[in-house]
Amino acid sequence: MRLDETLMREVKSYAARHQRTFTSVLEDALRRLLKEEDMLQTTERIDVVVYTGAGLRPGVDLDDRTTWQPLIDAEDAERFTTHADA
Repeated sequence: MRLDETLMREVKSYAARHQRTFTSVLEDALRRLLKEEDMLQTTERIDVVVYTGAGLRPGVDLDDRTTWQPLIDAEDAERFTTHADA
């Protein structure tokens, strides 16, 4: 295995500061990388709803919560009752 010289010096320095071997630092780094990759692949899929319309609904002002909060609450209530019936 060949490592970039700068990276190798950093790993050796880290190992020395933490009273570890060069090999143990590399092994831990590789384990973390593989675990992170595995976690990314097993994460639950989230569907993102994308609106492709021409703009906001008439009367909705994003700076005024009172114009859009009731719409969101109604959508949430509809979704909840739909899932509760299933």
